[in-house]
Amino acid sequence: MKKIIIALVLIYSSVSFSQIKVTGKVFNYENNPIDLAEVLLINKDSIAQKSELTNSKGEFVLTITKGNYLLQIRQFGKTLYNSKIDLTQDFDLGNIKISQRNEVLAEVVVQGKKKLIERKVDRLVFNVENSVAAAGGDAIDALKVTPGIKVQNDAIKMIGKSGMGVMVDDRMILLSGDDLVNYLKTISSDIIKSIEVITAPPAKYSAEGNSGLINIKLKKAKKDSWSATTRANYKQATYATGTTGGNLSYQKNKFGLVLDLSERNGKSIYTNDVTYKYPLEKWKNEVVHKTSQNVFSSLIGLTYDLTNKSKFGVQYLGSINRSNVNDNNLSNIYNNQTNSLDRYLNSSGFTDRNIDNHSLNLNLTTKLDSIGKKYTINTDYFTYGSNKANTFQNENNNYIDLITERQYNENGNNQKISNFSTDIDFEMPHEWASINFGAKISATNSNSDVEILSYDNNNGVYIINSTQVNVFKYKENNQALYFSSSKKLGEKWELKLGLRTEFVQTTGFLQTTQSTKRYNYYKFFPTLYSSYKSNEDNTFSANYSRRINRPSYSDLNPARWYINSNSYEEGNPFLQPSFSHNLEFSHNFKQLLVSTLSFSKTENGFGQLTVHDEINRIQRFIRRNYFTTNFIGLDETLTFDFFTWWNSINNAGVFYSENNVYSEYLEPKYSGWGSYVSTTNSFVLNKSKTFTGQLAYSYSFPTSYGESNISSYSNLNIAIKYAMLNKKLQLSFVIDDFLKTNQYTIYNRSLDVNQSFRQYYDTQSFRISVSYKFGSDKINVRQRSVGNQEEKNRIGN
Repeated sequence: MKKIIIALVLIYSSVSFSQIKVTGKVFNYENNPIDLAEVLLINKDSIAQKSELTNSKGEFVLTITKGNYLLQIRQFGKTLYNSKIDLTQDFDLGNIKISQRNEVLAEVVVQGKKKLIERKVDRLVFNVENSVAAAGGDAIDALKVTPGIKVQNDAIKMIGKSGMGVMVDDRMILLSGDDLVNYLKTISSDIIKSIEVITAPPAKYSAEGNSGLINIKLKKAKKDSWSATTRANYKQATYATGTTGGNLSYQKNKFGLVLDLSERNGKSIYTNDVTYKYPLEKWKNEVVHKTSQNVFSSLIGLTYDLTNKSKFGVQYLGSINRSNVNDNNLSNIYNNQTNSLDRYLNSSGFTDRNIDNHSLNLNLTTKLDSIGKKYTINTDYFTYGSNKANTFQNENNNYIDLITERQYNENGNNQKISNFSTDIDFEMPHEWASINFGAKISATNSNSDVEILSYDNNNGVYIINSTQVNVFKYKENNQALYFSSSKKLGEKWELKLGLRTEFVQTTGFLQTTQSTKRYNYYKFFPTLYSSYKSNEDNTFSANYSRRINRPSYSDLNPARWYINSNSYEEGNPFLQPSFSHNLEFSHNFKQLLVSTLSFSKTENGFGQLTVHDEINRIQRFIRRNYFTTNFIGLDETLTFDFFTWWNSINNAGVFYSENNVYSEYLEPKYSGWGSYVSTTNSFVLNKSKTFTGQLAYSYSFPTSYGESNISSYSNLNIAIKYAMLNKKLQLSFVIDDFLKTNQYTIYNRSLDVNQSFRQYYDTQSFRISVSYKFGSDKINVRQRSVGNQEEKNRIGN
């Protein structure tokens, strides 16, 4: 039966999704529509690929594959208009006015000023280059203002969901947790073109990420030009952080170069008030983390046109992170009967950490014809190294017996990860359908060793605890095949079908016990998209996808990492991936109101559990597969212009989740609701459009999700931007969390011990940034106002 279903999917996937649509209206010098003018799209070989006649209103619609074309308008044997266009997405040329004498207009490149937010059939596109709030920041700052995305607790996820993968230029980042956040902080928002939020990624993308993928698209060099930008910003929260950097782009004839360098220095603070309620005692912990960082990052990209059809490219991404953390954890322990303070435990520590990661990509793209057929080969190599040393002191003071005990300990953790992958991708557009297929192989090696040392008071030296020395080696091989097909069915229907299959072999070796764990599997990941345009004002769409969420490498490492003498965390080499089914229905009314109803089911979900030893008062943070989640959510987005100088994007949503739990530490079932509202308002504050502003506010209502109850929290951002010297010099000022309300309390419901966490990531801050751009741009531009993959995402802390 399974083979029949697979065969049917492959047969039906010969049907496909829409090509790029080019629209516009043609008027004469008296602003009257021109009827029966011929509009053509001509390729670089001077061959007309598409042609249509304008109607009585001067309107025309052309559908064609993406690429570079000459748009030409003719009538009665005369050429009225020429314009070069680079088509990568649906393009509205607006009103095209023909001169009185019907002379050929000067050849220009038409650039559409994109909206802040664009919605496509399978993704939302946030155009960062048009965002005032993201100016002068980094990729994390841009993600914080991306609609539907939440960045908190060193996690990047969709509101109400979890498990998103992050890509840069279609390549998965092999990092997670604070490593991923720190890496994204090295990417300046000034070099980001857009952020794509892909809730149902096509088959060509990795199946990683239960909630989909985030794709950060970087700016590219313009043809036959060069430019350079220097930038600096200063951020003040509790402590200050400064970033300096520069960017150079060059494109001439066959050769292209992109270079970006940046350095960040500064401090940050994180606080967490934790309460554990035991039957006889209550522990109130005050946790403070102060982090100092020096991060240097670089990006180098080279391209060379081997022939007029083949382009070769090299890209290097790397960062060097030197940081240290001062920790202080004060635990006041109260007697539940007398409510008096019995004793306190004070733990202070210092962590020194060095992180280096380097990524190299080689790529070759070859065009097979002039209508868009091509293949692309990518080869990637990624290395990550982390050396972490933690020294901490514990002081236990007992007010009843008047006894003070002191302990000194050290942790050491070294981790090295390498990944090699290669893939080939074919894009084969035809008149009857557009086909995409390809393959990928990937090999990952992860080695980590942990050792714990205790201080010998008698001899005055640290002694290695032989029972806590752990070496863990993990290998993972992945082979993937995928196929998708898309087509427009008539004027109203669009359809795309895809199938991806992944074959995975894993091996984990624990040296302490000389034990080996192997886990092999292969899975299918189908995708389906459809849309129906009932009229010019209403479009209905639906999509389905099956996804996978794999444990990070640190989640699989069974070694203990001590936070203090009473708490530690450890991984689980027996963790297995979780799988999800995702279904979305949406209605788009005039690009003004978008309604989305989503469903998802996550099976074999995994996460962190807190286990309490009530006798010894030990807290263990462990990883387990322990739940299945059903989720339903409704999201509404309303976009409109109050005036020509005021654009407003407003969002509201509500969701319900139900968790079925199989863990001896939790209740068998949890369920609850959550909701949120947000508004983003952009303003043009002068006639020359050089002074702009943005006001954004979001509010999350009290939420129940899984075993956690989360209090309400909100965020108010204010930003202004001013451009001078022909927009080459730009100044921006941003206030984040103006009201200091972006903090919340988490209440965890368990069978034995109730817990609460009051967390604050020092989000209230202001940022001042300045950038100056210089260079030579020879392209004549007319502005028109018109409408290694997944493994990088799994490195732990």
